[in-house]
Amino acid sequence: MRRPSAPLVISVIALFAALGGTSYAAAKITGSEIAKKTIKGGNVATKTLSGKKMKLDTLGGDQINESKLGPVPNADHATNADHATNADTAANADKLDGLDSADFMRSGPRAFEANRGTVTDFGSGAPLVTLTDLAAGTYVVTAKLTYDNDGGTANESCTLNVPGSDDTTSFQVANTEMVYMQEVTTSGSLFSAYVSCTGDGNDDTFGNSSLIATRVD
Repeated sequence: MRRPSAPLVISVIALFAALGGTSYAAAKITGSEIAKKTIKGGNVATKTLSGKKMKLDTLGGDQINESKLGPVPNADHATNADHATNADTAANADKLDGLDSADFMRSGPRAFEANRGTVTDFGSGAPLVTLTDLAAGTYVVTAKLTYDNDGGTANESCTLNVPGSDDTTSFQVANTEMVYMQEVTTSGSLFSAYVSCTGDGNDDTFGNSSLIATRVD
């Protein structure tokens, strides 16, 4: 056998060195052996890195071009998003101091009136005109009547009877006296208002006696 020539030996050694070196590099190169900022975008194949390869919470505004982001669904409704902090209290949003909004929009009647014609020979303290079944609330109550004194007693009085403080008017009357009374009253339940006057059994009221209640709350 002929002995291999020197160039052939050198070629074979170079081939094995190249193959062995490539395998060694492929198996042993790690991230710590790569100098920082040496791998550029051009060294990475397009669309080869997925989102899963990114470390969480590492991308910020400097790495993202916001102009290339698509529209966020319903983003125009986010104007009042900062009001969502107290969203757990939204169940009471239509209440003020615990009162429902309907309590501030009363649609029922707020003025009430009772009338009575001439009353002859009324007894002392007897109700002369009565306004019944007023709902709980605050009212201004006004009474008007004409007192006719047919008896011998000149000093008489009339009283507007309402919950709380009554309004009493005293007077001296020889013949007839126009009597006015007014009182503000508050009741927590259904109530009635009425007018009574003193008398000796021969006294009368003339014409129309009226009792008006106006709710003010």
